[in-house]
This record gives sequence, C-alpha cells and structure tokens, in this order.
Amino acid sequence: MRLLSRLCTFLRAADGAASVEIVVLFPLMLWPFLTGMEAGVMQMRRVMFEYAVDVVARDVRMGISGYGTAAEIRAAVCETATVIPDCESDLMLDLSRVDLGSFTASEGAVTCRNRDLEVQPATTFKPGTQNELMLMRFCVLYDPIFPGVGIGARMDQVSGGGVAMVTETFFVNEP
Repeated sequence: MRLLSRLCTFLRAADGAASVEIVVLFPLMLWPFLTGMEAGVMQMRRVMFEYAVDVVARDVRMGISGYGTAAEIRAAVCETATVIPDCESDLMLDLSRVDLGSFTASEGAVTCRNRDLEVQPATTFKPGTQNELMLMRFCVLYDPIFPGVGIGARMDQVSGGGVAMVTETFFVNEP
C-alpha cells in the first residue's frame, strides 16, 4: 500500500514539467535550423566546385595553364574550390575527346572514388589536340555535416561512403 501511495504522489507532482517540454520540443525546433545549415553548406560547396571547374576548364582550353596531367588539373580545381574537405583525395577526373558523330548525352556514368578501395578505378585522361571538342567530368565526394538529420539523412551515399557531387563541362581546345 505504501508503494502505491508513493507512486500516486510521484504522478501528481509537477516538478520538472518545463524540462519535459524542452526535451520534447527542442529537437523539433532545432531540426529546421540544422536542415537549413546543411542545405547552405551543400550549396556553397556545389557553387565553389562548379566555379573551380569553370576556371580550370578555361585555363585548359586556352592552353595557358600548362596542366599536363590529371593530378595537376585535380590540384588546380581543389586549390580554387577551397570549401571541399579532402578534395584532392576524393576528386576523380575524366577528360576525353568527344566524337560528334556518335556522342550521346548519357555516355556512361561519371566514375567516383570508392573510399574502401586502396586502388581507385581507372579514368580517361586524353587532353586532345587543337580544335577538338573535349568533355571534362569531375566527381568529388564529401560528407554531410549532419548525416542523420534532415537533408543529410536523405542524401544518397556512394559505395565506400560520402555523397557524390558531379559536374561536367565541354570545351574546344584553342589553337
């Protein structure tokens, strides 16, 4: 009987009622802010990545850069896109000549890095010659800030982890 009266007293008590409301409502109030922050950071990375690819593609097209290898192009993109963590290790480049007679827009998926593998898949690097139409495709991986909340929870992860950000650009090698 004594246990039953203690239980009734406990259930009638109002101590800590505000704490319970905060514990229940705080995550609901915090969720939109975290989602907005994730969206903002994702968009900032995307814009800087696109900008870096445009700048480097212009230099490659004009032939003023002296980029002779895929590693040099990747380093230049990562140097310009400063907001992508581990950019050089998570960036893949595919540079190939476009055959105007047989090209289709969905000519294979862009190869992304697999963080689980020591050796990465091979990509194409053919700089082309003067007046050739070239396709330069990049894939970079990044980790969401809040992977379990809002947008971060709904992002598609690639094999090995990370979210893929892909961009493509066409250019003609200048004479």
